[in-house]
Amino acid sequence: MKNANVNVKTIVTKINYQKDWIGSQKWIAPFCFGFSLAMTTAALVLLAVRGFEDMRGEWLFSIGADVFCMAVCTMLCFSATLNLKGQNADTHVFVTLLTNTTLALFTDELSWLVQGNAQLRFVNIVVNVLFYIMGSALVYLFWKYIRRALRLHDRAMKIADLFVTVMLYPSMLLSLINFFYPLFFSVDENGVYQRAAQWDVSQVYLSITLTVVIIAISFAKASVKDRIVAISFIAIPLLNQALTANCFGLSTQYSAMTVSVVLIYGVLFADREKALANTELELNFGTKIQANMLPNSFPFMPERTEFDLYASMTPAREVGGDFYDFFMVDDRHLALVMADVSGKGIPAALFMTAAKILIKNRVMTGESPGQVLRNVNDQICESRQEEMFVTVWLGILDLMTGSLLFANAGHECPIFKTPGGDFELIKDKHSFVVGGMKGMRYRESVWHLAPDSKLFLYTDGVPEAENDTETQYGFERFLGVLNKNRDAAPRELLDAVSADVKRFTKDQPQFDDLTMLCIHYRGKKI
Repeated sequence: MKNANVNVKTIVTKINYQKDWIGSQKWIAPFCFGFSLAMTTAALVLLAVRGFEDMRGEWLFSIGADVFCMAVCTMLCFSATLNLKGQNADTHVFVTLLTNTTLALFTDELSWLVQGNAQLRFVNIVVNVLFYIMGSALVYLFWKYIRRALRLHDRAMKIADLFVTVMLYPSMLLSLINFFYPLFFSVDENGVYQRAAQWDVSQVYLSITLTVVIIAISFAKASVKDRIVAISFIAIPLLNQALTANCFGLSTQYSAMTVSVVLIYGVLFADREKALANTELELNFGTKIQANMLPNSFPFMPERTEFDLYASMTPAREVGGDFYDFFMVDDRHLALVMADVSGKGIPAALFMTAAKILIKNRVMTGESPGQVLRNVNDQICESRQEEMFVTVWLGILDLMTGSLLFANAGHECPIFKTPGGDFELIKDKHSFVVGGMKGMRYRESVWHLAPDSKLFLYTDGVPEAENDTETQYGFERFLGVLNKNRDAAPRELLDAVSADVKRFTKDQPQFDDLTMLCIHYRGKKI
């Protein structure tokens, strides 16, 4: 039963983590900035090498607009790298859109630099093929960003997204045909670019995607301001095309798209970043509240010589639901609690708070661990609105005799060390989770702790921590660190495990809280 409970929570946590994978890749924004900067620099260098001889005025205007807009995209990418903590998937889709725009502008500039040069005819063909491919990619990325920015996630939008994605591939393949057959354009023997009779075919994907975008925006549950900003990406390039349609040499459609992208950045993206900053502040505040609710004054009761105890919680980025607790029930009995709420965020933290208070109040009435969990489970099931549960290990230690009465509600197996022995995983008997179903009974067990024994409690964030190859930390490594430091004090043991988990995971984002508690039972001195 325990394994099933833990696996469900683990799967849900990993799914949420995988969804946020792109948002955790901090290299994306710096890479996009570096790439855009390289393209902008290359554009200036190539322009200087080519020179301005025999270059028509409208070509110069197009090239100037391209280089200027490339610089704008580069600066926007740079601004995205300044706030590493505030980056998320929206940020990275946006900088990817910017980078694709920079590359499209670069191909447009390069097409005019080689225009009319017979020796560079093949280069002209290659550049223009890339020009058309970048156009399709740019429209596709714009759709992706608008879908995220306006939160278009219902079933109809998922079908639309699949359709836009599938149609992207034939659009790009048609662009590649121009290497062999002048479908969209031709470059004559003098190196001069001209549109082909089937040029309208190149606009099919653009028309399809923009139609989908217009329909999506019309049904989006967004403000009028957000809709207007989103539609500007369509309106401004179309207006530009209408004004320059009969002016060969003026190819400023990508520059017009850049204007739209800047507008999107100034309204949708900036507002989103502001909201994210406020959310980050609230989460940090919630994390502080959560941490302050846990006992963190150490050493705990230094006047008591029967035991030494230490606990810690290293929270993941989001506010989590892990918690530990320890308190004296009376002068003789010490209560120990280790728990893990399903889910993340503020709801999990609130659920954790309620569960922690209910458990302590019940223990203080003199109920046994099994009775406590049964009553708390019924209380939670009666009042809960969210589909959440909590795994709990609850024990009451008699400091005079070393007798430990405990119950395990679907939580991880504790780790135990006998005097002079090694740390071992104790596969105790488990009951169902707390908050899962009303009327559950919780099995109780008894251990006897001899003087110089140690008990180590933890949540699944420790053994299930993953490195960059998605390999879990695991119990073998976990027990190895504990046994390597078997004679260390509880605080030193927790520090050793934390340091080893950090070495193992390296720079991987922490997707679950790391919560641990260790008690060294010395026994009553006579």
